[in-house]
Amino acid sequence: MRVRRILVALDGSPESRAALAAAARLGITAGAELSGLFVEDVELLRLAGLPFARETGVASGVFRRLETDDIERRFRVAAERAHATLREAAAGAALRSSFRVARGKVVPELLAAAREADVVATGKRSGYGAVGRRLGATARSLIAHLQAPVLVGGVRSPSAGPAVVICATPDVSEEVLGFVVLLARAFGAPEVVVVAGEGGTEPSRAELEGLPVRRRSFPSISSGGVRALREVAIASSVVLVRPEGTAGHELLVALAEAITCPVFVIGPRGLAELLSA
Repeated sequence: MRVRRILVALDGSPESRAALAAAARLGITAGAELSGLFVEDVELLRLAGLPFARETGVASGVFRRLETDDIERRFRVAAERAHATLREAAAGAALRSSFRVARGKVVPELLAAAREADVVATGKRSGYGAVGRRLGATARSLIAHLQAPVLVGGVRSPSAGPAVVICATPDVSEEVLGFVVLLARAFGAPEVVVVAGEGGTEPSRAELEGLPVRRRSFPSISSGGVRALREVAIASSVVLVRPEGTAGHELLVALAEAITCPVFVIGPRGLAELLSA
């Protein structure tokens, strides 16, 4: 399994720093480069250009006009902090790194940059997103559009629990199992747990890598049903294999919101493309 470049969406928020920490752990095991991208959101600049645009001070609660110069200055400060955070994470893990600032719409810029990455990492929410468990628009869009593995969330309190793969169909491909084994090594998991539909064959690849592997039948197809599994509650990392159809996408989003450890969402052809690169 070759993971050579991990693209990390950086915006200076705690969420993006958590995703960066998880990406660095994967990078150490895979020998991958961390490629940071900070996007200056043109939508904010356009908003600041409107004569009626106002913002409220967090501490003071006072309304004031939203100025373009203020947004530009905030972009510069946030980009500098993001770059410093990336340098620190890469140096601490002895990894190669690169950093770039782009101006445009956030999701299209990330999708364009993702063409040169093997894994894409993003926080559950952006620095401007509402506080809460729900995924932000950026994470949702990357899950919807990318075939390559998308890392959502990150490590705050690292767990020594299993690496878990969740797949609604009976069988899990050897490619997915190989990726889970890589994650198990990266996050120090003692075993691999496969949660899949009934009737599938017993997985074997993880055993060849020296890791014990267990299989569990897929519970009720809901975020609550999966989250109730003890293995998921204590997991060090979770891989979600994307089901087909719109309903499958909504299930993925619900699961990614409910699970607190690093979550990797993989499309049907994502690993095939990674292995053939």
